[in-house]
Amino acid sequence: MPYSQKTINAIANCPKTLGNQLGRWAINRDFSVVRIAKALGVTRQTVYNWFLGGEIFPAYTQRAEMLLNILKNTPTADEAWRLICKEYDLKP
Repeated sequence: MPYSQKTINAIANCPKTLGNQLGRWAINRDFSVVRIAKALGVTRQTVYNWFLGGEIFPAYTQRAEMLLNILKNTPTADEAWRLICKEYDLKP
């Protein structure tokens, strides 16, 4: 499901933290919050909090950085998801 305009605007108006950058790339790739939450082992609400500038706890930072790099370097959400599933040993 695409991101709402309200969410897109909120993310665009927040400081560029790691979580906010993750949100910007998720929007750019139309990559769902559900998939990010599953890959990182957190709730959807946590992902939204990160998108809006909330702190990513150190235990999640490395995985979030890897996920961000995958989103940046893959042309489509489907390709990103395949790579993330492989990296994080998830079932698609």
